[in-house]
Amino acid sequence: MNVGSIIKYYRTKKGLTQTDLAEGICSTSHLSKIETNMYTANEETLNMLLERLDLRLEDEKNRMREIEDLLQEFIESLFAYDEEQIDYLYVQISEIKDYIETSDYVNLYHIYMYRYFVWGRMPEKEKEMLGILQRIKTTFTATEQNLYLFIQALNSSFSGDYKASIKLFKEFLDNPLPVSKFWIGEAYYQLALSYSHINQHEASVIYAKKASEVFEKESNWKRLIHTQMILGICYMELRLFTEATALYKPLVRNSRIFFRDSVYPHILSNYARCLLTSKEYVKARKLMEEALELLGKGSEQYMVVLLNWLESGLKIDLITEEWERNLDDFHDFSLNLENKYYFYYAVYLKKTQFSQVDGIKYAIKWLYPYLIKNSYYQEAEELLPGIIDYYSEKEDSEKVIYYYDQWRELIQKERSYNEEGF
Repeated sequence: MNVGSIIKYYRTKKGLTQTDLAEGICSTSHLSKIETNMYTANEETLNMLLERLDLRLEDEKNRMREIEDLLQEFIESLFAYDEEQIDYLYVQISEIKDYIETSDYVNLYHIYMYRYFVWGRMPEKEKEMLGILQRIKTTFTATEQNLYLFIQALNSSFSGDYKASIKLFKEFLDNPLPVSKFWIGEAYYQLALSYSHINQHEASVIYAKKASEVFEKESNWKRLIHTQMILGICYMELRLFTEATALYKPLVRNSRIFFRDSVYPHILSNYARCLLTSKEYVKARKLMEEALELLGKGSEQYMVVLLNWLESGLKIDLITEEWERNLDDFHDFSLNLENKYYFYYAVYLKKTQFSQVDGIKYAIKWLYPYLIKNSYYQEAEELLPGIIDYYSEKEDSEKVIYYYDQWRELIQKERSYNEEGF
């Protein structure tokens, strides 16, 4: 315990100068060295300084243990996404911020605060705290350095550099320094998430299963559901529909019971996408319609679900007045989104509604190149059969061969992604 820092904290709080406190006990310069922890006071001097400040060393040791417990509960609540408890503990910690900054836990405090600002989506405070971490990182203990590595990995993930994120999280996990299971589980989860973003679904499944084991043992139920969502998506991408269905059925029920206003509509839409891929269109549409009622109109997730609903209507030739109204809404909403993905799909569907040929022509000129350029490989792959059929009917063998080669490249790209994951 940095007793010198504690003495300085209470001296300043009481409005005493160093001369006031040191009088009759030690020299001012001697006190200055004690307060900066450059010198360890002997027991007699220390007791006299503490007595003048109305302090007992044992009380301060107990307070340090309380701070350690408070910070530990805070970070575990963050990892468990216990929103009410997180905010409650943050207030408690904020009230003793100045005291914590004089203690041995100052570095952990800044690391945990950064994680809190990331969780709370407070970009300005997050940036400010990251700057503090970068300035004080030379004072980190070995364990704190490893936690800072975790922070760097998280930053890489948030910035979309998933390969860097994977590398850093693996370095974090390879470090033998002791950290709680909450950190380990979250690292596994983030690895699964990063691998899924770069379409390495088999690798994502491996780490998602590891994360699930930790979260289940720690009773971290919300994070367990988040991890199962990743597993469901990966099973779908790997065409493991039996495994996906077995996972989604209890997941839908549990999220409806415990997280109806948060993750439930997202799980509905993910399961619906899985059913679409396995060509169970009627079941999929029922889930999507429930999800659309729960999601905010025009939000990105709403647009994802509505697009799937519109595409399923085309596949089963269910073009009704409701379908047309929803397509008009989809187009109007797409004009307000920065991501042009939805606009291109809106135009494609409008053209396909009246002419399959016009839809394919638009896809060839605009939609397909956009999907390839922005790495929407699965969506691009789904367009290729229609494009190949179009050129086959035109007897344009050169274009047929070209797009068959594109198809093989996309399949190979998917396979290589999965192999890289190991």
